Order: sequence, then structure tokens, then C-alpha cells
Amino acid sequence: KVLATGNCGSLIPVQPQDGLSIKEDSQSNVGAYGDNFKYGGKVTDVKVRGLNIRSAKPEGRKVSKQEPAPNFIVILTDDQGWGTTSIPYDPEIRQSASDFFQTPNIERIANAGMRFTQAYSAHPNCSPSRAALLTGISPAAMHMSDIVDRHGGRLYQGNKLNPPRHVDDLDSNLDTIPELLKLHNRAYRSAHFGKWHLNGNGPEDHGFDESDGPTGNREGTVPSNLPDDPKRAFSMTRSSVRFMERQVREGHPFYLQVSHYATHLGYQATSETIAELKDRKPGRRHTSVAYGSMIEDLDRSLGDLLDAVERLGISDNTYIIYTADNGTYPTEDPGNINGPLRGSKATLWEAGVRVPMMLVGPGIKSGSISRAPAIGWDILPTICEIVGIEKLDERVEGGSLLPVLMRKQNAQVQRSREELYFHWPHYQHEKKSKPDSTVIAGNFKLHYFWESKEVQLFDLSRDLAEKTDVSAEYPEITQQLHRKLMQYLSEIDAQLPEVNSKYSPETDPARQP
Repeated sequence: KVLATGNCGSLIPVQPQDGLSIKEDSQSNVGAYGDNFKYGGKVTDVKVRGLNIRSAKPEGRKVSKQEPAPNFIVILTDDQGWGTTSIPYDPEIRQSASDFFQTPNIERIANAGMRFTQAYSAHPNCSPSRAALLTGISPAAMHMSDIVDRHGGRLYQGNKLNPPRHVDDLDSNLDTIPELLKLHNRAYRSAHFGKWHLNGNGPEDHGFDESDGPTGNREGTVPSNLPDDPKRAFSMTRSSVRFMERQVREGHPFYLQVSHYATHLGYQATSETIAELKDRKPGRRHTSVAYGSMIEDLDRSLGDLLDAVERLGISDNTYIIYTADNGTYPTEDPGNINGPLRGSKATLWEAGVRVPMMLVGPGIKSGSISRAPAIGWDILPTICEIVGIEKLDERVEGGSLLPVLMRKQNAQVQRSREELYFHWPHYQHEKKSKPDSTVIAGNFKLHYFWESKEVQLFDLSRDLAEKTDVSAEYPEITQQLHRKLMQYLSEIDAQLPEVNSKYSPETDPARQP
């Protein structure tokens, strides 16, 4: 039976810096900010075990006109913390893997392709991050700065600032990945299964040929009444497999996006998996049977999907991209689920935006690891370069990861801007999350807090937990990054929070937009 098992349960505190070490690589300390941000960073190999997915072509390159068009499978998880699987997303940081949860199929993906140790979602909340993945455009530029069913622009006396009223629908005038693929090659077919949460009349209005509708959180939270289908993970996989079978039979290349409801709150898992974890020795850091059972059932469903790719004989011509929409919820100790990172979803601390990202496909070396910064809006330009699409919307901020994936000498991710920018002009989680904008350049990450007008600078190479403000140590870098951040927000016409003229500190601070 499916059991709605509640929240994370008891979590054992852990020191954020425990087991944390980041070694210098061969391309560090080159650029203006202490790291050559343009370059792919060091790419290394790890020992590979238990591989069934193939990475066949020895030399990576763009698809030629004579080659069959490749397939793409994007697996997008919901609210997945950075340290929640049995694969370390950074092998040099022990807490980037769980000491309790076991996810052998996510390990299959990692061992079959490339892991990115410094990967980010485009936003710390769901809808904006999903929109950026599909369009390659930053949420701030789209004015989609919060989820579609939570309206900003309201006055609350307990908030010093009034958040902007953000866009509630994915703009149908923006090109999405499936639309671009079909414009390039009419043979492409596309499907979206799982959490949509972008309104905009649903996936079919944005290039998808089929879907299970304009879904949101409710579809994955309300018990599905299917005894063996927690968070609808297995039914989504069955729909995905049927779609792939049909395209292979009919000779169509495809784009398939599987947007899982796990690991969002409203934890569900099969009774068998719950029983298995109850009998397992808990970890020193991770002890939650509820969360662990959910992510292990998710992992089982991914195994069914990977097995289908092999059975259909399309491994050699299929790219698989695995990532998450943002970090996980705050818990009794967010460091337990989010690894050694500070914060949670709906914040711009690392735990809100640093996510898993792995890519498998032709020419991508099995078991490779890249320290190149990657972000959700890089996925569209990466897919476009693979198939040979050259002209993109000028608002696309992402850059193709293909040179890094192909391990080219001094590989560069060519983005429209060298730095990575994030914008969160809202409140959430009883004001534990406040308006904040950040910029990441090389080793450095700068926060600008809109309430206090305070600037803080962190050196992520030494302080991934963002505990020590080094702005006084690096005043010139602080000023430069602050100036760049404000210039960026102005250039894209980002919506900013405004002073709340009705602010009253006596008002209940828990009342939120």
C-alpha cells in the first residue's frame, strides 16, 4: 500500500563543514575572481561499476546530417536535496552523498556519463526553474520570480518590502526545447509526463505532442489510490516507456521530459520499501525512513526507464539528462538533506539552488566528473548544439555544455554573461526566506539582501556552507560583483521588491504572500 508518511522525522545534527574539502584543480585561480569561470574546469574520471548504459561514440561531435537524429530524455526531480542519493555529486565532499539512502539506478546514470559537481537550478522554486529549463531564459528576465499559484504584489504589514506581482503563465511566444527540435527536424515527437506547474494551457501549448495535463503539486501529493504508485512515479514511467516504444516503432526521434513529483512534501512510498528501510541500520546523518523510502521508490522507477532504453536498443543514440528543479524544504536540520549546504528551497543559499546534474549520451565518457559551473538554463543550448540548431532567442542566457561533455582542451561554456545570476524578490517559510539576489563568479558568491541593503561575499572554494562573510577581505571584488549584479537586474528589467509603506513590526511575521 501507499503510505503518506509525513515529513522527514528525526534528523541527527551534523557540523556543516564535517568532511568538507575542495582541492585546487589544474585550471583554478586563473580569472579575475580566483577561478577561470569561462573554462570547463578539471574533468576527471572515476571507477565505473555496474554499467548497463552505453556511451558508444569515442569522439564526441555534433550530429551530422547523415546520422540519425538523437533522442533526449530529461529527468527532472522535485525539491531534491544535493546530498540525498548514494552517489556523491562531488567525490571530494563526503556529505554530497547519503549514508542511509540507496539509489543504485541514479548511480547507473552517474557512472554512465558525466557528473557536474557545481550544478545549479535556475531558481530556488519550482515554476521559474522549470520555465528556464525549457526556454534557456532566466526567470528574472521572464518576470516569473515565484511559483505560478502564489501571487505576489500583496501588502502584508509584517513584511518590510512588498514583493512584485510576477508572471503566472509560461509565455507561449517563447521557444521551448520541443518546439525548437521540431522546427529543426519535423520528425521529432515530444512528450511531458508528471509535474508541469507552469499554467500556460499545459504542455501541448508549448510544443509537446502529448502529456498528462497541466499538472501541479496536487497531482503528486493527493494519494493516487494506486497501491504501488507513490508520487505516481511508476505510472509516469509506464507512460514514458509506451511513448518511447511507439516512437521507436514508427521511426521518430523524440524529446521526453519526465518531471517527477518526488521528492516534494507529502511523502509517499510503498509499504515494501518502508519496511526495508525500517530494517536497515540508519546513517549517522540520515535517518529518515519517510524521505528515504520515497527517493528509493523514485530510484526503482528510474531503473524501469533505463531498462527500457536498453531493451529498445536506443542507448547509443539517446542523451539522458538528470537534474532537479531546486533544493529541498527546510527541516529540523537542513544540512542533513541538503548535504553540507546552508539554507533550503526558496532561498539563494547554496542548498536552495545547488542540485544534482548528470548527462549520459554518445561521446560522453563514462564515469567522468566536471567542475565546470552548470545551470538549468544551459540544457536548451546544449541540446540545440548537439542537433545543430545555431540561432537562438537573444534572451537565452544559457550556454552549451557540449564542449565540456566532450572533454575538449580548455573547453568553454559560452554564455551571454560570464557570471551566474539569481533573483528572489519574495518571502517564504515564515520569513526564513527573504528577498535576496546573488551572483556567482569563479570561487566567489555575493548576496544582496533587499531588506537590510546588506552585501555579503563568500568564497565557495573554502566555505561551501557560506558561514564566513569575506567582503571585508575582498572589498574590490565585493564592489565589482555588487555593481555587476545591479547592472544585470537593470538590463533584464527584473522586477524588484518595493518598500512597504504599511509595514508594522508588531504584525504577525508568519503571514506571508
